[in-house]
Amino acid sequence: MFPLRLFFLAALTSFASRASAATSEVDQLRGSFVSSGRKISVETFVPRGSGRFPAVLVLHSSAGTLFGKGQLEDFSRSLAEHGMIAFMVRYFDRTGTIFAGDRAIGKDLHVWEDTVTDALDFAVAHPRVRRESIGIFGFSLGAFLAVSVASRDARVDAVAELAGGMFDYLGGRLRRVPPLLIQHGLADQRVDVRYAHALEREARRLGTRPVVRLFPGEGHVLSSKASTFASAQARSFLHRQLRGQPPKAQRTH
Repeated sequence: MFPLRLFFLAALTSFASRASAATSEVDQLRGSFVSSGRKISVETFVPRGSGRFPAVLVLHSSAGTLFGKGQLEDFSRSLAEHGMIAFMVRYFDRTGTIFAGDRAIGKDLHVWEDTVTDALDFAVAHPRVRRESIGIFGFSLGAFLAVSVASRDARVDAVAELAGGMFDYLGGRLRRVPPLLIQHGLADQRVDVRYAHALEREARRLGTRPVVRLFPGEGHVLSSKASTFASAQARSFLHRQLRGQPPKAQRTH
C-alpha cells in the first residue's frame, strides 16, 4: 500500500496536545459495541446539555493507541467542546492487533473497514446523536479507512483526513466522496504526498471539491506548530460541514 516503515512515534505528535484537564462541559464515557463477535472499545466524548449533536468517529493510526492516545483524547474532547459527539474507536480490537505493519494492513484492512462501518451503526444509535450529521476524522491508516468507508456508506457526511489517502485497490473505484479535508506533509516519507494528490483527483472526478492543506517541509509527524494548525483546521471543517455554522472563536497558532 505504501512503503514499509513501522512508526511508533507517529501518533505521539500527530496533533499538538492541549494541556487541559477534563472540562466540565464534556462527559467522557467508556463503552463498546460488537463487530463480528468481537468487543470493540469506544471512548465517547459528549457535550453537556440537551438536544442532539453531530457525531465524529476518530480513527487512530497503525500505531494503534500504544502512543498518542492522549492527543487523540484531546482532539476528541475539543470536538465535543465545539458541539460534536466524538467516538474514539479502537478498531484494532477486531483483530487483536496492537500495531500494524504493511503486511498486517494488507491482510486486515477489509476487516477494519467493516469494523468502522459497525462503529457508524453504534454512533447512529446513540440517543444524543443527530443521525443526519456524521463525520469521520482519521490519521494515517485511520485516514485511509475513513476515505474507504465514506466511499461506500452514504451516512458519512464529511471526512477530515491527515497523512492518508485511498487504498490502492480503490484507485478509480471510489463510489462517492463527501465533503473532504485533505492535510498532508510534503516531506512525508511514510505516506508519500502522491496519495494526497491521487485522492484529490478522485474526489474532483466524483464532483467533490476538497479542501487541501499541504505543509512544506513537514513529514508524516507534523511539527508542533503545524499539528496545532492541522487540528484546528480539522475541527473547524467538521464543525462547518456538520453543524452548518462557524465554530466558536479559537486560536489556530
